[in-house]
Amino acid sequence: MKKKARPGSLPSVTFQKETHCGRIYVTVTMDQKGKPFEIFVRFGKAGHCGAAVFDGLTRILSYGLRSGLDPREAVKALGGIGCYYGKDTCMNAVSDALREVLEAPETEGIGSEGAGPLT
Repeated sequence: MKKKARPGSLPSVTFQKETHCGRIYVTVTMDQKGKPFEIFVRFGKAGHCGAAVFDGLTRILSYGLRSGLDPREAVKALGGIGCYYGKDTCMNAVSDALREVLEAPETEGIGSEGAGPLT
């Protein structure tokens, strides 16, 4: 499978999520058909190991989405991953954000103007 080229601009939605690692921001960009195309995660406080891990995770996840990965499979793969602090993990937050984009009615306009809900 070949990775799709990235256009110069894409609509996106950013979600604010509270996790055991603190506040994170999950941005999902959509292609011209409204399908998830890329994912970015930024931590409220940068500079710790989690930020580096998520940089790698979102690069490979974005590569997969751009190469034909069904985003519902990504939701299933990342959802339910816990840690010793409990279920409110960064992985679950990414899964939840992607699921919210997939479940949003098209009439809601998520991603249509580059902004979206902060939950």
